[in-house]
Amino acid sequence: MNVTNLVIGLLGILMVQSVSAVNFYRYENDEGRKVMTQTLPPEVVPRGYEVLNERGSVIKVVPRAMTPEELAAQAEVDRQKRLDAEQMERDKQLLAIFSSPKDAERARDRKLEAIDVYINVTRGNIAKLQSEYNTAQAQAAARERSGEEVPEYLVSKMESFARQIRRAEESIAEKEQEKVSISDEYQQDIDRLKYLMEKRNAGR
Repeated sequence: MNVTNLVIGLLGILMVQSVSAVNFYRYENDEGRKVMTQTLPPEVVPRGYEVLNERGSVIKVVPRAMTPEELAAQAEVDRQKRLDAEQMERDKQLLAIFSSPKDAERARDRKLEAIDVYINVTRGNIAKLQSEYNTAQAQAAARERSGEEVPEYLVSKMESFARQIRRAEESIAEKEQEKVSISDEYQQDIDRLKYLMEKRNAGR
């Protein structure tokens, strides 16, 4: 029983010591001197400080708060890192799609040629519609010259031809703009591929 009581007593002492262990704080005061204390004044927190255990060993270092200028500079560094990572991912995808600038040029030309085919077909349709419109218009003019009233079906036919022609012309305008966008987008890819190829060859 005496041994048991002794063990219990020792455990109790160790637990009390563990609970009563106190950390200390070390920081620089206004005079630039190191100060160690058990309580940390709120006004010195932005300067940074160290946390020490009861044996005087540093267990944590809290850096000083950054200035607005430093925060802005760090934000710019982080932004540039993010942009670099995004560019690297785009380059990876670009190289997976195209093996060379010439490959991208061929892909661009195929798209432009397909659009040109569509435009040419649409222009042919416009020519047919315009011819039909002109025929209907001539019929309407002949009736007016003879003093007859232009039939409603003829007026509706002319309006229909005019709408179809207008929509076809708008479609061509959209396709022409699409060609410009495709050329601009592919040119960016082509220029980037040229840069990547030059960089790869220079590293050999």
